Amino acid sequence: MDYVTHLPKENPSIATTSTYNLKYTYPVKYYDFHVYYFAHKQNSLEESDALREKLLVDFPEDTTNGSILVKKLPDDKVIGPHPTQFWEADVLRPEVFVKVLSWFQLNHGNLSVLIHPQTGDDLKDHFDHALWLGDKLPLFDIFGPNEGVIPEFGVKGGKRIKVDDFDSHKTVL
Repeated sequence: MDYVTHLPKENPSIATTSTYNLKYTYPVKYYDFHVYYFAHKQNSLEESDALREKLLVDFPEDTTNGSILVKKLPDDKVIGPHPTQFWEADVLRPEVFVKVLSWFQLNHGNLSVLIHPQTGDDLKDHFDHALWLGDKLPLFDIFGPNEGVIPEFGVKGGKRIKVDDFDSHKTVL
């Protein structure tokens, strides 16, 4: 995935620390929003690109400070467990999640959006714990035996860390 927005190098905790000391219910650490489109359908691709641009415009502070990490595929390849192309927004801070969730509810248009927590169990997070906006698309079970670990928030090709270590982990860019 190519990052459209980034964590600030000088202080990544801006993006990862709740302003109001809010926390998700354990073991949820943050949420991913996957916005699906079909690259071979021009109208779907254009709607997806416009939605991503609207997210950046509507949340300038949160996308600038890394509170919303936007990532997109570098090409039109499909990567599992996802059935088609997508771009992604990762949101760690609960107060930002609430804003982004309600924004997607009102703005997703014809696009399907998978919303799932990051608990450390990719299989359950994508299949059992997920919320959907628009049509629910079939996912492919491609997960290996990496239970109990989640990708490090905001790091391209991020290493995987134990769920219990997430709160004390310091992101290194």
